[in-house]
Amino acid sequence: MRRRSLQILLPVLLTLLAAAIALEIGLRVFYQLIPLEVCAADPIIGNYVCQPYFEYDKPVQIAYRYQPNLELAGFWDPANPYLSDVGPETRPVDRSEPFWYVLKTDEMGFPNDESTWSDRYDVIVTGDSFTIRTAPVTWIDALRETSGRRILTLGAPSWTTLNEVAAVKAYGLDKRPDWVILLYFEGNDLLNVQQYLEKQASGLSWKEYDLQGVPLYRRSVLYQLARSYLVPANEEAGGPVKYRYPVTVQSEAGPFETVLKDIHLLPISADYQTIARSDEFAAITEALLDLKEKLAENGGRLLVVYVPSKEHVYWSRIWDETDVNNILERTVTVNLSGGESGRLEWTSQYLDFATFNDNHRAQEQLFTDFLTENNVDFINLTPIFWEATIAQGEMYHYADPHWNQAGNLLVADIIYRYLEER
Repeated sequence: MRRRSLQILLPVLLTLLAAAIALEIGLRVFYQLIPLEVCAADPIIGNYVCQPYFEYDKPVQIAYRYQPNLELAGFWDPANPYLSDVGPETRPVDRSEPFWYVLKTDEMGFPNDESTWSDRYDVIVTGDSFTIRTAPVTWIDALRETSGRRILTLGAPSWTTLNEVAAVKAYGLDKRPDWVILLYFEGNDLLNVQQYLEKQASGLSWKEYDLQGVPLYRRSVLYQLARSYLVPANEEAGGPVKYRYPVTVQSEAGPFETVLKDIHLLPISADYQTIARSDEFAAITEALLDLKEKLAENGGRLLVVYVPSKEHVYWSRIWDETDVNNILERTVTVNLSGGESGRLEWTSQYLDFATFNDNHRAQEQLFTDFLTENNVDFINLTPIFWEATIAQGEMYHYADPHWNQAGNLLVADIIYRYLEER
């Protein structure tokens, strides 16, 4: 009897195992079939399985870029909160704003439509995900069309200033540009500097560093699939689901709802002096001044564009008491590892209204002071987006943290007029 049971059970188990292995491999090959909720559940799966189209340098310089001559196309819905990893915090709403998304890369793996590079470009653009498509017509598309200038884009998602400066030095300086436009995003550029420095010092690639010590089960799509659907999301111990988003923003064009990204509240929680004395700010400022000097040697100029997070832009227009408290509960207390200097460190103690009100402009003001004192060309988009939001309403997508179509066209116009006036 026992032998017969084994004869039945063993083939069944082997069949199930083979099916699981086949499904795991199939989902990795056809990664587009992995649900967004699973991609958002764990950064290892999200970064290295759901996005297998990056190449990594070793040791870290630019860190990563897209595969050369890549073309991705399909409908993208920036109203879906799982796209920006804010799903469990967000109350479901009946909102969908898909558009046909096309991403092309050139022969070097950067987001440019033309595959082959020219010997010279008028403008080099570098930045993080604000340099790739977040609307049917990007700000770079519109700037190229309006100005008639030849533009080369060197960018990738989640790059920080150090990645961007390294990319311009490696691939942009020999193009003898009149301008290098560098986007500084306050939402995560400051946060990402320390991990860049740590990964560069390790001698490993970005991917190798992140995968150190990660157990095999966490790398499994099937494990994350089961975890996403078997473990209830956003359930507090024994209590009801608590949603923090969407919050309501007031404008002269009428109120609108939006979803914030918690991690973007961290860098705008820090005060002026804490950021100013940090290793991260020192590394950024040193890199910017070095790039400015190298461009000047060939007659080029550096233009830094300060990109505010929508958490910053919308803060003063969020008036509902519940919404305000939900945001404050996602702020942090920021200190330095060495007391008076060192790395930025984040503790979970959240800020009161008055303190956050004082701090949320600190990073913007610090960069304004630094760039002005060092005669670096500078556009601060914060007051521009604040005024546009009050007058027109949404400038960012509902759930995604990037500019919508109106925001992209606004940026293109601002930068075009700045370049033309100079």
